[in-house]
Amino acid sequence: MGLLFDRHYRPLFGFFMNLTRQPALSEDLTQEVFLRVLRYSASFKEGSAFRPWLYRIARNVLADHQSRLQPLTHLQEAEQVADTRPDAHQVAEAHADRVLLGQALSRLPQEKRELLLLYKDPDLSSQDLATIFGCTPSTLKVRVHRAMNDLRSLFFQPQEVTS
Repeated sequence: MGLLFDRHYRPLFGFFMNLTRQPALSEDLTQEVFLRVLRYSASFKEGSAFRPWLYRIARNVLADHQSRLQPLTHLQEAEQVADTRPDAHQVAEAHADRVLLGQALSRLPQEKRELLLLYKDPDLSSQDLATIFGCTPSTLKVRVHRAMNDLRSLFFQPQEVTS
């Protein structure tokens, strides 16, 4: 179990951080996943990939948490720190784009956010993701395409300006 924890803790914690933006909550959810791995280890099918099974548990842990509590807080504005580098304007634009992307991602439905965050994980194949989301690889590709289109629309959607 120690080896599994060492290997999967950081990616799993990162998954929760990207979804919740709350370090303490992400830590709690990650710990709950590993507790469930121990509790439900008999349900793991010998010879199948561990990571998809782990992330299916992670999605269930998050769904359970959300059903018990109010919806998770969306992305919070990052503190702006003065940049003394010569290219500060480009850095500020890149930061603004990251903030806009984070806001657009937070407005996506939960399943689409999970899908896009897991899709960028290089250690998960399309087959692994299809297993996690309970669909075929071709259906998964359609879902990713639609989620990306939705994210793109939200990213380029004009933002309300408040005075």
